Amino acid sequence: MGIKTSVIILNWNGTKWLDKCISSILNQDSEAFEVLLVDNGSKDDSVKHVRQRFSQVRIINLDRNYGFAEGNNRALRYARGEYLVFVNMDTEAENGWLENLVKVADEHSEYQILCSIQIPSQLKNRTRALNAFGHPMPNPHESRSAITESLFASGGCFLIRREWLDKLGYLFDPFYFCSAEDLELSLRTILLGGRIGYVRDSRIYHYVGGANFPSARMSYFSMRNVLLTYYKLLDARCFIEIFCAQIIYVSTRFFARKKQLPQVFAMIKGFFGFLSSFNGYIGFRKEFIRKKKRGDEYLFERFLYRGKMENTILKHAVYKC
Repeated sequence: MGIKTSVIILNWNGTKWLDKCISSILNQDSEAFEVLLVDNGSKDDSVKHVRQRFSQVRIINLDRNYGFAEGNNRALRYARGEYLVFVNMDTEAENGWLENLVKVADEHSEYQILCSIQIPSQLKNRTRALNAFGHPMPNPHESRSAITESLFASGGCFLIRREWLDKLGYLFDPFYFCSAEDLELSLRTILLGGRIGYVRDSRIYHYVGGANFPSARMSYFSMRNVLLTYYKLLDARCFIEIFCAQIIYVSTRFFARKKQLPQVFAMIKGFFGFLSSFNGYIGFRKEFIRKKKRGDEYLFERFLYRGKMENTILKHAVYKC
């Protein structure tokens, strides 16, 4: 029997996380799946540890840290499954996590990307959504549906069909390095006519912050890459609206979170990072806009709190996305 599902774990110095993560995945009762550990040039003994403890895991050694985006891209050269499941190293899957995710993929071909419920941030089946500023956040509304539709697939744990990935052309933009690469993948999927869903009975615990990446550096990448995403994928008028929203977002965080000024200043640097790099996407942007199957308003109408920004700017601008 061929491999149906490839579970891909990107690792960077993750020794403290990998026992729980890999054990919980290997203990899943699901048909024909493989587990790949893709190591992003780790300096600890995580690869040696996994090789000694988990002989079932295929290890892919990269020569350096390519970041979250390109590290996962490179995993695709080795994965054999029809379903590609990407999992952060600082996670621990519940029993039935993979079986339930794959079952929904089998039964609902209308969804190109399916996500697990990440706890504790998504308890009570609170999916992840996009707020009025276009940033991901946990949806405050509980869903009782077996599958809950969303604009956003969190990179912490998701399944994508290989055939859809072939249509998209690429998984993550390698220039992003880390942060917002999942936002770009999500919006590309939605605007090209795809659908994203969260599966209520597929649950995984996400400890968050396993890579221990400096918060100010992450804030820089986040702002730069969010702006690049909307520039790449939206028409000019809608991009300008998002750009202005980001200015409001950073301004309100500046006044409301003075203890986090290093991160706020990193966001400001992210604006300049965007301005120095957007020219490289002019050709891509023109081609993508030509291929879009949904208009930008499809997104804007589904942003949380859209139309109520005057009452929620402060509350949601200071929300730690």
